[in-house]
Amino acid sequence: MRSGLEIQAALAAFVAKWGGYTGSEKAEAQTFLNELFACYGSDRGEIGALFEDFTESAGFMDLHWPGVLIVEMKAPNVDLAKAAEQRQRYWLESSNPEEDVQAARWVVACNFREFEVWEPGRFPKAPRARFALDELPDRYDALLFLQSETIEPVFAEHRRELTTDAARHIADLYQSLADRGAAPIDEIQRFTMQVVWCLFAEDLGMLDGYPLQSTILELLSQPDPDSARDIGYLFELLNQKGDHNRKGRYTGTRYVNGELFARPAKVLMSKDELEHLRRASEFDWRAVDPTIFGSLMEGILGDERRERLGAHYTHEADIMKIVAPTIVRPWRDRIDAAASPAECRALLDELCAFRVLDPACGCGNFLYVAYRELRALEYELKQRYARLAAEQGTPVEADLPYYPLSNIRGIDIERVAVMVARVTLWMGHRQMVERFGTAEPVLPLTDLSGIRAIDALQSDWPEVDAIIGNPPFLGSQLLRASLGDGYLKWLSSTFGIGIKDLCVYWFRKAHDHLKPGQRAGLVGTNSVSQNTARGASLEYIVEQGGVITDAVSSQRWPGDAKVHVSLVNWVKQPAEPVERFVLDGDDVPGITASLRDGLAGGWEPQTLAANKNKCFQGPIPVGKGFIVTKDEAKGMLADDSADYARVVRPFLTSDDIASRPDQSPSRWIIDFAQMSLEAAVRFPAALSIVRERVKPFRETVRRENHRLRWWQYGEPRVSLRKAVAPLTRSIAVGAHAKRLNLTWLDPWTLANNANMVFAFDDDYSMGILLSRAHDAWAWAQSSTLKGDLRYTPTTVFATFPWPDPVTDDQRHAVASAASALYARRSELCREHSMGLTALYNLMEDGGFRDLAALHRELDVAVATAYGWPASVAQDPTELVRRLTDLNRQIVQRERAYDPFRASGA
Repeated sequence: MRSGLEIQAALAAFVAKWGGYTGSEKAEAQTFLNELFACYGSDRGEIGALFEDFTESAGFMDLHWPGVLIVEMKAPNVDLAKAAEQRQRYWLESSNPEEDVQAARWVVACNFREFEVWEPGRFPKAPRARFALDELPDRYDALLFLQSETIEPVFAEHRRELTTDAARHIADLYQSLADRGAAPIDEIQRFTMQVVWCLFAEDLGMLDGYPLQSTILELLSQPDPDSARDIGYLFELLNQKGDHNRKGRYTGTRYVNGELFARPAKVLMSKDELEHLRRASEFDWRAVDPTIFGSLMEGILGDERRERLGAHYTHEADIMKIVAPTIVRPWRDRIDAAASPAECRALLDELCAFRVLDPACGCGNFLYVAYRELRALEYELKQRYARLAAEQGTPVEADLPYYPLSNIRGIDIERVAVMVARVTLWMGHRQMVERFGTAEPVLPLTDLSGIRAIDALQSDWPEVDAIIGNPPFLGSQLLRASLGDGYLKWLSSTFGIGIKDLCVYWFRKAHDHLKPGQRAGLVGTNSVSQNTARGASLEYIVEQGGVITDAVSSQRWPGDAKVHVSLVNWVKQPAEPVERFVLDGDDVPGITASLRDGLAGGWEPQTLAANKNKCFQGPIPVGKGFIVTKDEAKGMLADDSADYARVVRPFLTSDDIASRPDQSPSRWIIDFAQMSLEAAVRFPAALSIVRERVKPFRETVRRENHRLRWWQYGEPRVSLRKAVAPLTRSIAVGAHAKRLNLTWLDPWTLANNANMVFAFDDDYSMGILLSRAHDAWAWAQSSTLKGDLRYTPTTVFATFPWPDPVTDDQRHAVASAASALYARRSELCREHSMGLTALYNLMEDGGFRDLAALHRELDVAVATAYGWPASVAQDPTELVRRLTDLNRQIVQRERAYDPFRASGA
């Protein structure tokens, strides 16, 4: 599923293409809409959206996605107001009670230059959003239903450019103060956030008379300005109750509290720094988006601990993939089900008592969005209450409760992040009063001491009703260097699951903290659905009564690391059966702990004993000095004094398999296998190289065996060598890649540790491993690395159920198809001087049709060997479903399993 960042990039290209279109509606409307869907990662035809859908009463709709969307296109010079009558008529006629199809939820009017987005069933009087084509990349989240009907769009106008420009002026000011040590760094950080709040509060009418701007201008007019005195005095006033000392330009100040000014910062600024602040004050801070600004401030103030400015801004579209399933949708279902004023009134009290926690809150983006959506739900519920009361003739209470900001709780280990999160929420509080009406007074500031600076894993969490957030993305291999030995010992002893990716502990603690019926939604590295991390997180959640309701199995997350994440929403021990599951934007019958389509709590594939000792990782030398140049290798091999071919071998990398036309090894390596030092002496040239280049390094390593046996590989893979010794050849596959690249491996060649080696030498086995069935299983079962495939023997091969052909003809059909495919593939690589990656990229783009046909022939032969119809041969979803069930049957001994008895393996 595409992230917000990826959708924005696609839409920027879309706008560049269509920005100058001046033709007619009929000529290009369908191309325009197809490409618009594609920007969101959707295929208009596949999801069932129809062009020119006809109804007798309404006529032809330009696009109709039954139950979801109607689009009415107009020519570029046509005013969208002229589409009003058609828009309403089409919407009324889009329902079909006989076929149980409801009216489309969304109606879009577009003239190639601008968009109107309507939700006529809930808001019939005005569009939810209106924007120009060139604003589309910034307003992309208003059309998120194009990605999936299950995703809620966001209609807030973000004004990202304005927000970013304002933040950069503040960043320049902060950096200047920090670089010259104008004050202790914590005071400069405090000063920055106190200034930010004042700029926002002045434009929103919370500080009358613009006291900060007035003070800045007065200071700039002085030859020797003292900002520490004058701005510091303003900050002192903002922490004082009563009206004393509020004179002149300070007359409009009020008591702020909220701990923001409990320690008024006093920083002496230069005139250049005052100029930065003056420029920042000129922005319209009413239009600054708190979520974007908070992210930027976190990046600025936490510079030593964060990446560059803005790197961690999380798009609201991605935040909503957590907030909507965990908070919005369950509440909206209850609101829509309320049938009387009394039900609405009781539900309002319950909503206003609802508490939310983000236990890794950072700058508060998830909490801000949650607060905004809860205030919107409060508004919707009050509207429904008033409507039902009017219909049923009952009085409406005058003094209704509101959703309180203090119900928003957060934890973060960084003090600066907590400070930014509080200011973000205070800014949001004031904006939501503008949007949804009165709540608690905006001044004095609401007490947000429920957002705390503390280690979330080492502290008690407050009692809440829902947990959301984005725990830190720190891989298990990085924890020791980042957190230290002592912290790792504490993690291991406290959670009892060993050392896992850091986010795993948040998933586990969140589930333990929930009460039955409560929900959580967290973003984690996609390790949470893979291998041992899955067992400690998502499998644990499911085993403890959790039901995963919504998930994105993998998508790119913003930031320089280009990390891929999983977004997981679940409910703990639901009182009623969950009726709807959404995986990667699609409705599914259930979601497994592997974040795959399946019945909730369904079968998780288990290791099959018969698959043991057939798949191995290549050896790990532990020491670069084992690798030698081609000339060094040839020199030793030409030496007649010893059989150097026993210890000097071609060395195959995964890149060789993917990139070289003949998949041949590009390197050479010295390999003494399990030889004793006395035996290795018989190869003096090779041993001399290892002694000189490897031994010094090995003497520094921690593992004693590596130091003592310096001439042998650190991980020689004895079992692999034993398994392939009697074979005429074996099969290698790159472990980390965008696709499964397999090649035959001759006995002399050694595959490195970035490859997996299969102990098979027959064409039938190669055919199974080359098939779509094995490929689909690999993607479903393996871990992923930045979105690429990461083949792991323990979860992919060990669980993969091989077919058991009924006849020799079925086995021969697979072998014959594999042999023909491999031969043609090799021929094409040589003919076009390209590796497998380039070859298959071209095939997927429509080239090499004969090779594609050979793959289809193989896939059908493999499906037949399983006893399955040809129709499933290239359907990854159905293949994985059938393989999963086959794994279950084998494990539960419903089916005999001895797949290698007649394969030559």
